[in-house]
Amino acid sequence: MTDRRSFLASLAAASAVASLPLGDTFAQAAAMKPAKPKHQGVIDTHHHYWAPEYKKLSMDWDDAHKSPHAATLTGWSPDVTLAEMDRGGVQTAVLSLASIRDGFWGLAPQAASDMVRICVDYAAKLRADHPGRFGIFAPLNMLDVDLCLKEAAYAFDTIHADGIGVQSSANGRYPGDPYYNPLWEELNRRKAVVYFHGPVPDCCGGIKVGPGVNPAVEEVTFDMTRAALSLLTNGALVRYRDIKWLFSYGGGTVPMLSTRFDAFLKTAKNIKEIAPNGVVAELQKLYYDTVNVTDAPSWAALTKLVPASQILFGTDFPYFTNEQLENIDKRGVSAKDKAMILSGNAKRLLPHLAKA
Repeated sequence: MTDRRSFLASLAAASAVASLPLGDTFAQAAAMKPAKPKHQGVIDTHHHYWAPEYKKLSMDWDDAHKSPHAATLTGWSPDVTLAEMDRGGVQTAVLSLASIRDGFWGLAPQAASDMVRICVDYAAKLRADHPGRFGIFAPLNMLDVDLCLKEAAYAFDTIHADGIGVQSSANGRYPGDPYYNPLWEELNRRKAVVYFHGPVPDCCGGIKVGPGVNPAVEEVTFDMTRAALSLLTNGALVRYRDIKWLFSYGGGTVPMLSTRFDAFLKTAKNIKEIAPNGVVAELQKLYYDTVNVTDAPSWAALTKLVPASQILFGTDFPYFTNEQLENIDKRGVSAKDKAMILSGNAKRLLPHLAKA
């Protein structure tokens, strides 16, 4: 109870956070935690936020589709996010948009681009208001490649974003689609980090695998796999070597299916063009975050595919919290490797964070 009171007291400035839908969840977690976090200086590369206008857009979409408003959406605020960061010892969270539905909530490309500007400006304000606490993966609309190029230029040249954050698919297109080549060419020139987050994809959002099973349970991870395979088979991983590709959820099922990909693709006529050193070698050059892969089976698959140098810590807050740090502690990771995963790799890929 002492820890619980301490935690709730720390949220007093957060407009009585305990009354929010997320408040009880955080308080219960805090009751099981020491007041002083075990980990310090952690960088969370998978952390969501909502500009007020974007929150309204999401809620309007829910209303139009007779969907309930998620507590993770309605209960989020900057104070809630900072409280969770402090609880887990997270120094910096890299902000990105959560899952986007129906080609940017059904907006026309220009309207989607206008909302992208609102969101990245809001993230920049959060970063300015809380020095050292936030980085930015700037969103792109992904509906119109010309608008995406303008958004990327604004993100890097005006906002000084740490990287770009996009969905694993958008409007029926995967990232390896030649439509996006001009975008990847520009981001390759900039040596950018491109971070992929999973939506409930257009292809499979209506599929029900069982009573009460939200498609997000499996489809966001499957879509991450499709995105990586799309980039591989279209040769984008080879053409755009200077992009640092970062995939959520440990790459979805990429670690598990990597040798299956190799078995099917190694006899392809263009194998030397898309994977000159083999399929697995290409997948080993990618970066993967830790969201939902810190338990023993999935951790084993990820760490058999790539070394610690390719893994970055992420929470997927507010959908999940810093309890994943405990799981990493249980995986027998060396102190050197853990330091890379929890902050070192992020500082190497996102140099601004090293100065925060």
